[in-house]
Amino acid sequence: MVESSPEKSGRPWYSWVDEQRRGNLLSILVELTRLQKRDPQFILIGALSLLIRGILHYMVLWDLDLLFRNEKALHDFVDTEKSPGLRIIHYDEDLMRGRDITSLHTAWSFDRTWFNVDYILKSKMFDFYYSTVRKDGPYEGHAEHGGKAFRFTLFMAHPWDVFIEKILSPRFHRELEAKDTMSVDIRHAVRIFEYEKDNQEFWKTLAGRVARLNKRDAFRRNLLRLLSSLPELGFGSVNVDTHVIQRISDM
Repeated sequence: MVESSPEKSGRPWYSWVDEQRRGNLLSILVELTRLQKRDPQFILIGALSLLIRGILHYMVLWDLDLLFRNEKALHDFVDTEKSPGLRIIHYDEDLMRGRDITSLHTAWSFDRTWFNVDYILKSKMFDFYYSTVRKDGPYEGHAEHGGKAFRFTLFMAHPWDVFIEKILSPRFHRELEAKDTMSVDIRHAVRIFEYEKDNQEFWKTLAGRVARLNKRDAFRRNLLRLLSSLPELGFGSVNVDTHVIQRISDM
């Protein structure tokens, strides 16, 4: 994995997708735009949403996560007719049900390459993300690749909501306790923190959101633990000012 500074890299987001699969991903985003309803039944979440918004800058085999409103919305999406040129492979015969998450793993292809697309259900998380999506509206993006222009308009998770979910998730807590230097969730949380730490609106919004979730203590505890562990996690170069620590403590 090749990483750059969390500051804007000067490169379009899709340049961080391997060139062989780049056109396929852009075609998938256009297809999802076509399939999306005015009242969203799915929201693009996860690492790709952070890449598209310019927060992550590194090369990796990206995949795409779709969070569905409910199980009916997921099944309706599976049954919806797709564009003739799209091939879809289902890795799972049925929904894979876990304690905290239900998923269906697929791969999509418009060309000779494949892009993993995971369909996801998480208890109460759709409403959490949707409360911001409803206010902000869909994300509009465009890209140029291979002499073609791609435009997409998608309901996409806000990075501040992604940050809150990661800090509060049981998996994040376990990985933090274990000082897991390979944790993707920890890496992404640190990148969002670096990107937004001097943004007063970021902290104001976080305080309000976690208070409404009645998760203020857990959020504050996990975030302070993360920041105090940065050197052990391999992020010793991240600067954490005392006023930021005080702002979190006062939440």
